[in-house]
Amino acid sequence: METLKIGALADSGDLYPFIPLIEGKVKSPYFDLEFEYIPTVQDVNDKIVKKEVDVSVPSAALYPYIQNNYYILSSAVASAVDGITGMPVLSLNDVSLDDLKNSKIIVHGLNTTAFNLYKLLIGNYKKLIVVHRVLDEVNAMVNEDAVMVAVHELKAMYALQEMGMKPKKIVSMWDMWKELSDNKPMPMGTVVINSEIGEENAIKFKELYNKSKKYAEEHMDEILPVDIKLMRQIQNTDIPENIIRGTIDTDVQEYNVNLNDVKSGLRFFYDIMQKKNLLPGVNEIKFI
Repeated sequence: METLKIGALADSGDLYPFIPLIEGKVKSPYFDLEFEYIPTVQDVNDKIVKKEVDVSVPSAALYPYIQNNYYILSSAVASAVDGITGMPVLSLNDVSLDDLKNSKIIVHGLNTTAFNLYKLLIGNYKKLIVVHRVLDEVNAMVNEDAVMVAVHELKAMYALQEMGMKPKKIVSMWDMWKELSDNKPMPMGTVVINSEIGEENAIKFKELYNKSKKYAEEHMDEILPVDIKLMRQIQNTDIPENIIRGTIDTDVQEYNVNLNDVKSGLRFFYDIMQKKNLLPGVNEIKFI
């Protein structure tokens, strides 16, 4: 039986589809699955580039760099549409959109989709501060008097409110993307699988992933306590249940956008990023 190394991103919304596999609720007849919990998306991106895991959840913006080595699972592309994820740029002070070019900007990784969308939609900044963990981003926002691209909006808002802070929304990245793309889904993250295992095995894993994801979404009361336990252990913080549940609810919607629309959003993203010389070109998006 072939061994697959799964890099499970320890973020509630990206972790839940894997939990039935982790817990044995869904069995793998084809593979011996080895799970590694990875705390941040930038750590995931780094491990994917180094090919240290066979399956994981990298940023959509990483794909141009890994397109020759990984398939994208067609059923596992997180995409923002109206009413799901706004990806706001937050500040503790009165900062206008024009002021951002003279501001310190906090992002959680150089290869993240959030940072690449910022470069596309807004562009300039005075200083870039990279902080991998969401809750550490909040501390840096306060200590550095910086603005933050809030990918994990619920967690960021919770952490700021716990500190007695009332953040102000400068702009919504989704609103800017929506206007630029003519309302196409905004790519966020992907689940990818190493193409070296072969197309047949990749399809088998996709079927297994889909079964696990479906089980999780239909048994969320059973999955949620495991998600909460893992999140608190790996992130070493006591994140409230309602914040974790809210994060999962958001990602369930992001992972269930119509596939044709998802493909349209990805194609537009890669084409315009190449045109603006922000990312290498993608000749073919290799879905499995």
